[in-house]
Amino acid sequence: MKLVHYYTASHGQAQLGIELSDGILNIEKTSRYFQDQTTYTMEKLMKDPKLLKPLAKLVEQFKATKGTPEALLEQRDQLYYLPVIQHPEKIICVGMNYLDYIKEVDGEIPLKPVLYNKYNNALAGHNQEIPLPSVARKVDYSAELVVVIGKEAFNISKEQALDHVFGYTVGNDLSDRSIQTNTSQWMLGKTLDYFAPVGPSIATKDEISDLKNLSVTLTVNNEVRQQGNTKDMIFDVPYIISFLSRHLTLKPGDLIFTGTPKGVIYSQDKVDQHWLTQNDLLEASISGIGTLINQIK
Repeated sequence: MKLVHYYTASHGQAQLGIELSDGILNIEKTSRYFQDQTTYTMEKLMKDPKLLKPLAKLVEQFKATKGTPEALLEQRDQLYYLPVIQHPEKIICVGMNYLDYIKEVDGEIPLKPVLYNKYNNALAGHNQEIPLPSVARKVDYSAELVVVIGKEAFNISKEQALDHVFGYTVGNDLSDRSIQTNTSQWMLGKTLDYFAPVGPSIATKDEISDLKNLSVTLTVNNEVRQQGNTKDMIFDVPYIISFLSRHLTLKPGDLIFTGTPKGVIYSQDKVDQHWLTQNDLLEASISGIGTLINQIK
């Protein structure tokens, strides 16, 4: 199941939807139509994943019902996507986590995950324009698999880790490399406003059969810049979750950016470094999850 947060011009409040082939199914309208008294929100689903079963039943009822009002199904070009999680307690990012990236930058393989953070101000949604801050000089992209925590996790093992995952989404870890490298701390160049777009949906974990074989791709203006696979991760998802949980408590809705494959601008020779600029169209894709699209404004 692929879950979406969005709003429409006629309904300005956040709504929950399910991604179908021909549109986004509005959960509130659908549950009311089929007389399901349950209130579904992303937060409730994360805290009680058992609610996914009756939600799936609603989808099947919708598909099986002839003459169901078209109003239950939103057309993608008539809605505005929100960040899939709007108020995570934590946004944690893993750097230097793909072997091909390490080779490209001639770096050393880390013995422990290299971590940094973003804040909620950096969140943006699918199809949202990303304004360039006046301080930005060298803006770069990074297509990444993002883990959405569903169940509180503290001091858990690798074997327990995926039990604490709600699902996965696509992220683009935007950075300003000039600000990032001004000091030894990366944070300021990483968490500029709208520099952590995520979406378009959360694929619940049952959607992903093999976390170690997901293709990760990014294009700029339809030109492929990144093309990798999660099999090249140095630290896989269970390890990252377990490692983090031994140091801090992961909460429902926390987002973990898991690193990026080769192809970022920063790793290119200086003569080939063409930093992102206004009107550049970015498309970050992960197989089985979706494509996150943003344009630089």
